[in-house]
Amino acid sequence: MKRNYLFGVNRPLSFLFGLALLLSLSNCKKTGPESETEIQYVAKNETTIVFSLASIEDTPDIADNHSNGDASASGNRLQQVKKVSAQSEIVSLGDVDAIMTISEDIPDEHKQKEIIGSSTKTSSNAENKAARVLVNLESGVTYRVVLYTDNGSGAPGTYVGQAQGIVGSTAVSIPANRNTKYVWYAYTYNNTRDIPEYANTPTPTYTIPIYPTSNSTSYRHDFAYSKGLITTSNVVNGTNPINNLVLTRKTSKIIVELNSRGMFAPVTYASLRFTDDSGMATASFSLRDSSLSSISQSISSLTRVYNHNSSAYVVPVGTDSVLNLNTKKRYTFYTPTNGLETRRFTVTIDSIILTSQRVNEDNTNSVTPQTTAVERMFSNKTFSFPGFVARPGKSYLLSIKLVESPVTVGNTKWARADLWRDATAANTSIGLRQAYKFRYDNTVYRTRTAVPSADYFTNDIYSIGTTGKNICELVYPEGTWDLPTTTQIDELHNLQNKEQPELSNYRWYLKINPGTLALGAPAYPNGFFSFSPIGYKTSIGGPTIDFNPGDPVNYGQTHGYWRTKTQETFAQSLNGSFQGVMMSNHNMSATTLTPIRCVRK
Repeated sequence: MKRNYLFGVNRPLSFLFGLALLLSLSNCKKTGPESETEIQYVAKNETTIVFSLASIEDTPDIADNHSNGDASASGNRLQQVKKVSAQSEIVSLGDVDAIMTISEDIPDEHKQKEIIGSSTKTSSNAENKAARVLVNLESGVTYRVVLYTDNGSGAPGTYVGQAQGIVGSTAVSIPANRNTKYVWYAYTYNNTRDIPEYANTPTPTYTIPIYPTSNSTSYRHDFAYSKGLITTSNVVNGTNPINNLVLTRKTSKIIVELNSRGMFAPVTYASLRFTDDSGMATASFSLRDSSLSSISQSISSLTRVYNHNSSAYVVPVGTDSVLNLNTKKRYTFYTPTNGLETRRFTVTIDSIILTSQRVNEDNTNSVTPQTTAVERMFSNKTFSFPGFVARPGKSYLLSIKLVESPVTVGNTKWARADLWRDATAANTSIGLRQAYKFRYDNTVYRTRTAVPSADYFTNDIYSIGTTGKNICELVYPEGTWDLPTTTQIDELHNLQNKEQPELSNYRWYLKINPGTLALGAPAYPNGFFSFSPIGYKTSIGGPTIDFNPGDPVNYGQTHGYWRTKTQETFAQSLNGSFQGVMMSNHNMSATTLTPIRCVRK
């Protein structure tokens, strides 16, 4: 057989030799997604990369053009995430009740500036957007940038350097080589403290701690992050600017609102905090893949998950339906969230102090009564919200609506004091639904003229304006209270534990001892159920009838009347020794002006 030779080597041997050489070269290459060989980086510092931070971007709401709400089958469009909205039932907390609500529709002062258009060069998101929601960072906020070479696959290769910048003064400038592609990472806590240096590791494997905090400009962890690629120019000693850098928020902003409108008194003091397993969490953040790990709700050792009363944002009068200052206060917190797990937030308030106004017994102005300020304290309250999935980059309003606690007598929960009409509120554009409030106490007046004219009502209270609701139903929170029925008055009539204590200056009041006393001082004047009789009127400017305080002869002819759901039937309290006359139903003209006492629905 004839042999073929190439360069003096038998051809089969030549083939085997070439195959072995090819396998040997293949083994020199990296494997995996970052398989391209990186040439050893030598820092020449021929140019610089300059970073300037401008804003933090909230997670956008994703448009969904499908009318049926289904996700796109192509997978090219993300499904819109439904906004969070939830409300609890009225929860009894002893001397105060509360309604907890959650909403993503945050108040105006927390809404950010909307900017049309997007640049993928300075954003951590890969796609352009039609609109973005940004908040411009304040001067003095610190941020850090860490720089790596690109390994040829868009992933970090060799560590190059890092630096801290300050918004409004010091931009980040990192030396680099010409004609070189780099991977950069930028992050901030949105506070003014120095950011610890990132660990000098060959690749960004070190994680960054994020803690739950209040809104302190020095300590808050409103953590935001971005990463990107840049190829430097060929200019020696040139600069390669990345201006107006936008970072994406990786925490959730939790705005806790304390609303005392249902207590008819402003909040004088309230400091809020979160404890273990209360929805707030610590976490570790990875620069490389923008993920959270080591999420933990064990936070009792932390001291920054607390907002003092002085740090609250007081919603001004005329904003968000506020008619009385300090009836809405808002406290801002931040916590890392991953958008996957359900969080159940629980707010702890050690002391809530409200300041109510008690009408003086010897008041001399029936239109603008003279009052005495009374501090009311509610201690050791925890407010638990319905669970929901909190997403990073989103803001949530957690509203605590305080509600006057009732006194339970038999099967009915009664308001502790009579209703009155706030004419100042009623005369404003937003006041119709805030004009009706409960008095702090059932004052036993010394004279006829001491009674405020705003405490008498005729039969126009069964459907107020165009609301279609009666006067008690409009008491805040709307739909919580109602006018009493004649059956509920009969229930009081049948009780055998009524008293009529007498006071100095020939006065008396009706006292009903419920089976279990409600909590009283320091939140309320007392824990029993009482009515102070003030007679009735036939017209708003007319004389008061059946009310004779200070009269040693006729004070026993003082009677009390209160409206019911039946227009011509009133609750009546006569002065006497028999239980039956102390409270009963009584028919009078529907236009008679009398006080009103509400009941819970």
